Amino acid sequence: MVTRQEQILPDFCASSLNNIAEPLIIIKKDFTLDYVNQAVAGQSEKNPVGEKCYQILQARETPCEPCPCRTAFEKGKPFRTIRTFGHNGNKSQKEFCAYPVFDARGEVSHAIEVIQDVPTYLLASDSPRSEIQKETPMPLDTAKPFEQKEEIAFCGMIGRSKKMRGMFELIRLVAPSNATVLIYGESGTGKERVAQGIHQLSPRRQKPFVAIDCGALPETLLESELFGHVKGAFTGAISNKKGLFEEAEGGTLFLDEISDTSLLFQSKLLRALQEGEARPVGGNRSVKVNVRMIAATNRSLKEGIAKKTFREDLYYRLAVMPIMIPPLRGRLDDIPLLVKHFIERYASQNNKGPMSLSKEASELLLRMPWKGNVRELENVIERGVLVSQSAEIALESLLIEEEVTSLGYAPSASLFSSTQEAMSKVERERIIESLHECKGNKAMAARALGISRASFYNKLRRYQIPVSR
Repeated sequence: MVTRQEQILPDFCASSLNNIAEPLIIIKKDFTLDYVNQAVAGQSEKNPVGEKCYQILQARETPCEPCPCRTAFEKGKPFRTIRTFGHNGNKSQKEFCAYPVFDARGEVSHAIEVIQDVPTYLLASDSPRSEIQKETPMPLDTAKPFEQKEEIAFCGMIGRSKKMRGMFELIRLVAPSNATVLIYGESGTGKERVAQGIHQLSPRRQKPFVAIDCGALPETLLESELFGHVKGAFTGAISNKKGLFEEAEGGTLFLDEISDTSLLFQSKLLRALQEGEARPVGGNRSVKVNVRMIAATNRSLKEGIAKKTFREDLYYRLAVMPIMIPPLRGRLDDIPLLVKHFIERYASQNNKGPMSLSKEASELLLRMPWKGNVRELENVIERGVLVSQSAEIALESLLIEEEVTSLGYAPSASLFSSTQEAMSKVERERIIESLHECKGNKAMAARALGISRASFYNKLRRYQIPVSR
């Protein structure tokens, strides 16, 4: 007997759709559910087929605004929107993708909607609410890939410059595939964050994301970490150990700074990629592995090939889809967004109220070379939030004297004095904290701080710290 759900699925197998991890629904123009996969059905106490989608999925009495499916019905084109939710201080984002289904007359009869989580760290700064806080509708029009101007947060990355929006679109295109990806980017640009974004938008998102810094380990240890080892393979190998290839089974393996590896290691990695097998160190049998490989480098691998320090065959194996992360100095439009995000983060972490940059400090940040990119900017802003004694972060509070001097700025207060003042404040707080922990015992507090009693007493007088006799 043909069920109601199967009647509207002439070209699909209902069992296949049920195996999709993300919630998937098919609705009619009156928003009645004609099909739901197991990810949706498993969350409902009763059969949701025949019910209104907005009542079942959103607990609403009226259709959502904007509604991706309604747009798909009206325009006959795919439509996507990202919504931000907040409840009890927790925030999350979900992506709603709607696709029109045409009947034999060429008219839209149904819409397919897929819902998935989208990781991000830049959410609305409003007070938490249970309803939708922010929506960013974006048409899925491949002919106009860069018209998503309102999207400033994507998989934990922040940016609305043309270069960043182009990179976001490239991530969307490559994520659903199993193609290996090679990420280029200077230190501090966020190569691992890009790799995580690809993983989160891929069919492998429910499986592990495993990262390793190839430049941080010697060759022998790197091989053992990646491929595992058997008992007795070397001194200290007291038991069998799984490698990261096996730990990442079904998921994504991210190799950072791949350019720092030796030719011998590269040959073993190439074999693992080609054969889909990993042989533990000291073992005589290989283990079948199913992982997606993403590699990253801050140096040109083609230069490494020319210098005979990187295998050409491995390069072409890795660079099926290359992604270039623009340096911060090449996307100045994004600096104000990043600054706002970091100020809000560190002001909140340090129990400070709303803060902002002074005009002088803002001008300096737009002129700096940012050799450390986003990581350097984050450090500067965190320092400014910690040091600033007012709601406006002055130039002096950023403590970047070298850049101020080289760019011709002449701040009203000495940066050296500001630095000393900040250090003195931190030292005073440490002394007070140590005294509290030692219940006022000055000798114990001095030992806890690693300074002599004489020095400790001098600091008590200098900072005018009252102590009980």
